[in-house]
Amino acid sequence: MKATARPMRETTEDRRTDIPDLVARAARLLPEQPPLQAFVHHNTLHAFEHLPFDDAVVHAARLFGTEPFQSEAAFHSCVDSGRIQQEDLDAVIEPMAADDDVPLVPGGPTRRQFHAIRLRFLLEVPRGPALSLLLQETDQRVRFTARLSTRRRTELLRQARRDWTGPTAPEPAARALQEQLLGRLWSHLEKMAPRVQVVERSTPRRRDQILAVTGLDPDELVHPLLIRLSAAFLDQGIAYWPMPGRHRGFLGAFRRLYGRPGGPPDRFLRGLGAELRRQEAESWTAERTVVWALTELDLPERDWADTIQATLLSLRGWAGMMRQFEHRPDRSPVEAHPARLIDYLAVQLILDVYAARHAVAEHLGGHATFADLDRLSAHGEATAAPAEVSLELVYEAFVLAQVMPVDTAVLADAHHATAWLGAVRSCDAIERRRLLHLAYERRHRVGVLDALAAHQRVATRPSPRSRFQAVFCIDEREESLRRHLEEHFPQVETFGYAGFFGVAMTYRGLDEVRARPLCPVGVTSRHLVVEEAVGAANTVRSRRHTVARRRRGAWSRLIAVGGRTVARGSAVTFGVGFTSFFSLIGRCLFPLRFHRCLRRLQHGADAGPVTRLAVERTSAEEHGDGLLRGYSVPEMVDLVSAALRTMGLNPRSLVLIVGHGSSSLNNPHESAHDCGATGGGRGGPNARAFAVMANHAAVRAGLRDRGIDVPESAWFLGAYHNTCDDSMTYYDEDLIPERCRPTADRAKRAVAAACVLAAHERSRRFESAPADLPLSGALTHVETRTVDLGQPRPEYGHATNAACVVGRRSRTRGLFLDRRAFLVSYDPDGDPTGELLTNLLLAAGPVCAGINLEYYFSYVDPAGYGCGTKLPHNIVGLLGVMDGHASDLRTGLPWQMVEIHEPVRLLLIVEAEPERLAAILREHPALSRLVVNGWIQLVAWSPGSGAMHVFRHNAFQPHTPEITEFPVVGRSAQFYAGKRGHLGCAHVMTASEAVSSEAVPSDAVASSGPVASSEAAPSETLSSGAASFSETASSGASGAGNGRASAGELARRAVRIQELP
Repeated sequence: MKATARPMRETTEDRRTDIPDLVARAARLLPEQPPLQAFVHHNTLHAFEHLPFDDAVVHAARLFGTEPFQSEAAFHSCVDSGRIQQEDLDAVIEPMAADDDVPLVPGGPTRRQFHAIRLRFLLEVPRGPALSLLLQETDQRVRFTARLSTRRRTELLRQARRDWTGPTAPEPAARALQEQLLGRLWSHLEKMAPRVQVVERSTPRRRDQILAVTGLDPDELVHPLLIRLSAAFLDQGIAYWPMPGRHRGFLGAFRRLYGRPGGPPDRFLRGLGAELRRQEAESWTAERTVVWALTELDLPERDWADTIQATLLSLRGWAGMMRQFEHRPDRSPVEAHPARLIDYLAVQLILDVYAARHAVAEHLGGHATFADLDRLSAHGEATAAPAEVSLELVYEAFVLAQVMPVDTAVLADAHHATAWLGAVRSCDAIERRRLLHLAYERRHRVGVLDALAAHQRVATRPSPRSRFQAVFCIDEREESLRRHLEEHFPQVETFGYAGFFGVAMTYRGLDEVRARPLCPVGVTSRHLVVEEAVGAANTVRSRRHTVARRRRGAWSRLIAVGGRTVARGSAVTFGVGFTSFFSLIGRCLFPLRFHRCLRRLQHGADAGPVTRLAVERTSAEEHGDGLLRGYSVPEMVDLVSAALRTMGLNPRSLVLIVGHGSSSLNNPHESAHDCGATGGGRGGPNARAFAVMANHAAVRAGLRDRGIDVPESAWFLGAYHNTCDDSMTYYDEDLIPERCRPTADRAKRAVAAACVLAAHERSRRFESAPADLPLSGALTHVETRTVDLGQPRPEYGHATNAACVVGRRSRTRGLFLDRRAFLVSYDPDGDPTGELLTNLLLAAGPVCAGINLEYYFSYVDPAGYGCGTKLPHNIVGLLGVMDGHASDLRTGLPWQMVEIHEPVRLLLIVEAEPERLAAILREHPALSRLVVNGWIQLVAWSPGSGAMHVFRHNAFQPHTPEITEFPVVGRSAQFYAGKRGHLGCAHVMTASEAVSSEAVPSDAVASSGPVASSEAAPSETLSSGAASFSETASSGASGAGNGRASAGELARRAVRIQELP
């Protein structure tokens, strides 16, 4: 096909102003996933939130070729196991009861009865050629279905004898009766079935037309090259040779690279070099280039919007990453290159032009044009196969007529046969999966709401005065840690707050070259906080520490880069290859021992310099990035007062502020396990900064002016919980006043014990952990998973998240929630206007919904919405993962992170009256969109009466409990021991029962009963007094600025807990 540069028509030239709008419209459908180091959970279908959930998932499934719900087979296994019960199926089809007295056909089932039977009857209908082959090669049309009950078979034979038209003597055989009955039934249904014409799904792209007409796929030429170009442009320092001219933007770099004399080596790109030089000489913009390409492809302007959308979606992972670099350059791992989505589109369309020309020339000859292709395509459409009967519909109606209580003779009537086929079509696979999904969610909703209602009747005794208080992130993984802490030290009071603790900052640690935001994605940081070494001696230690770190980095880079060249590669191989072999063996066979030895070699006894956070702003000058260096005192007062009022926290003595994150080896999605409230970062710095603010004398004076009295005896201690190995790090311990040190020591030992128990609880979900794993081996097991080079599941992250409870901890304390609930502290008594609740829901609602929905979609379609299994993944440029060496960027979550998840929408339970929540929804469209359109399930939990109202059909409807009894156990371990799967709720006596100050000696952290075996009766109450925490243990970390005391070290020294039998 001859390449000619045609002049653009004036009307087409005017369309350049429309291109940015068309690109922006298509961009809404692209993934919002940032680079791996800033992985943030979000609603995969964020572009469809304006639609009801049921409609959105179906619309997206048609657009992306994905699945909207779990498979029907998966739902039926839930029906068989009791996960979905008959009450749930009856409830979801209840709206059909209005016409329940009208049968679909005379003597047959009503619409409601039809759906009730159909939802319980799994019929996998073969599709297309598979069904045709089945009908041709077997006697399916004249044989009863294998799943027919004996009673129904007898009834059908009775109908056959009644309608028998063969010889009257002798008695017709059952086989003959069966063949005549079913043969007639099939004939009647096939005759009345609607005719359909199969039309393949396509887009206005030339590529789709060329593929349909010629069998050649231009994308096979374009995509490998575009992937290499995109990876080279966005690369964050991994490539040995960086792409030249990246400062010009993607289009400019492409023109400079491929516009050189001699042209690119690819045969289909012949003539591209001259065209790119011409465009650059005439200073073409990306908009003008896009218009030129669409014009060259000879596409009508009415199809431009759909073409742009389809083009970007063809490699939506790479297109989405370009857009992320354009709109959020602050989240780039190393360097924010000047990426623009419209540049990416221009490059892709240029390549599409040349690939399409090449494919047409290959198939139709060198002088063929796109007009010739259009004529061939039109001819093919004119000679397309005529409309045919939908065999799938006929087969399904045929089998259901045998199974359901219907007289087959009635279906001989054309009107009744049409009605029957219509009923079958109305209850198609999507509709059945939708109803089964509603039933699946209902069972979970009923279980949680009924447990909360029953629990508030059981846990009526007041909590004792707390010895210390602990604030954790709302993360559902902290639910078990809080529960175990309360079980074994009942005199603690725990709270849940978003893990950035209101400190929306950009942070640069002592070892970090580049600052990064630690705040929710929807919040823009305005403050920079830096970690600094303090004192002359620590400054020297800091320099030594930095020099040692740089040397290790230089050595690592020498090995990494040297391995890619001929000369240095050989030297590196011979020089360190033998050592690397032993390192590999150690990491694979003895991961934990090797890790500990390596850590000792790298750091020795040096804990690093003592540091402080530069939290307070001393001047009004902005940093070079437009950020304010630190916070002013009034700003700190605002942050601390808002947090304390929202949680209802009245500081007494020691208050732990615990951020969280995760670290693991060889895990590209490590950041996905970090704190979502910090934008995929680790919440330790935020917790540390909040503690610094709350301890500031001027801040406390400001709090007193606002009616919040923080006593002098109170001290805030920042900490960090690693959710992967359940270790704890404490900050600024050398600043703890002497009066608070005994309390701090007891608190650290109590938290360490809780970490051991939390590790034991979550180990039950790991198949590699024995079901009877002893308590002493739990921490070792999770620590080993953290440093195991070949471990694809270091932790399960947010898998199994399903609910979020916003309210006072007293209403959920002592309730086993199976690590499935986000726990947000909120005191309605201190919020008469509802302002605190509004701010809380606006912050926590979208964050929790985003986590929940990403897990939902990555589970229901691991390949379409998730990134599939980790096995073929390769990291590219620190950006994301690809399957193999060249594929689209795989967005979403890997299967190993979601395999134990239950895909249910978030159940958001708020301790507030329905009227207050309704007012909040009316005033805030973004939150209302999530609730009204059904992306989350909202429940109002009355602070006074305890009544619950579920938001359904644009109104709050009262919830009537169905389950009045649930297990009561002495310890959590009694309930979960020996079990792998999801568990319901249970009342834990130790955590919820009040313990007087006399019952717990001042020198003991807890007094509680032994851990019973899993065979113990649910109602069994355990005696107390078997386990205690030793007061003789050391306090953990020394007086250094950053105490690193692992839970294992503290627990092994300070805790004596009876093992599980």
